[in-house]
Parts: sequence; structure tokens; C-alpha cells
Amino acid sequence: MLSYAASVEPKFALPLVAIGGVGAVLLALVLLRRLDGLLPWAIVPLGIAYTAALAIHGSGVDGRAPLVAVAMLLCAELAAWSLDEYHPIAADRDVVTARAGALGALAAASLAASGLIVALSLAPGSGLGWTVLGAAASVLVVAVAVRLALRASS
Repeated sequence: MLSYAASVEPKFALPLVAIGGVGAVLLALVLLRRLDGLLPWAIVPLGIAYTAALAIHGSGVDGRAPLVAVAMLLCAELAAWSLDEYHPIAADRDVVTARAGALGALAAASLAASGLIVALSLAPGSGLGWTVLGAAASVLVVAVAVRLALRASS
């Protein structure tokens, strides 16, 4: 994802990679030192680098944004899962299978919903109807995430 952010605007690749590199170093620190509280702060610089690349580039909607979003989601979730594996309580095989399935379903639903939002925003003739449909798709993403989280916690 960081390489994609740098490739969007090659003239500013060095500062973008430096910003994202801070996130990569923080992520390594989180995983090596088991610093759970720093995990969100490890993901934020990656998002900042991507957003800055888009802002500098000056383009409208990035058609690959859903892939970037799912990559960030998977990065954060897999890092959290890695941190959970350090606890001395072994997870049952069924729990691990359910968690992997929930993560896969969340990633697929997020990709589908965000892809729909991006597709609608790129469609010609934007108007109130498209805005309402995009907002509904956003609500759908949150609803699926909450449902999967509740299902995984019970």
C-alpha cells in the first residue's frame, strides 16, 4: 500500500515513504514489543501517506481506494490477531476458524460496499439519488462490521 501511495505521485515519493515508514516502524515495534495500544498509531501514518498522495495528485476519486481500504483493514486485524497469539490461553480450533471466516467476510463485504460507493461516485450524472445510495452503502458497511464483530464476540 505504501508503494502505491508513492507511485501515485512520484515527485513526492520520498516524503510519502517517510511518513508511511513511520507507520511501518511503529507496526514492527507493536508486534515485537507487544504494545497493543500503539496499533492504531501504526496504521494512521499509512492512511496519511495515501491521503496525502491523493491530495497532492489532485485527482478526484481513486478507483483503487477500496483495495487500499481493505488492505489497511487486513493489516490492522491481522496485527491484532498476532498480538492475541502472545497470550498464554490457546484458542480452540473452532474459534480460530470462526475468526478467520469473520475476517474474510468482513474484508469481502467492505470491498463490495466500498467498491459500490466508488463506482457510484465515478458514475456520470451525480445527484441526490447517487448521494443517498452512497450513504446507504456506507451504512451497510458499518452494519456488516458491527454484525460480524458481535457474532465473533459471542
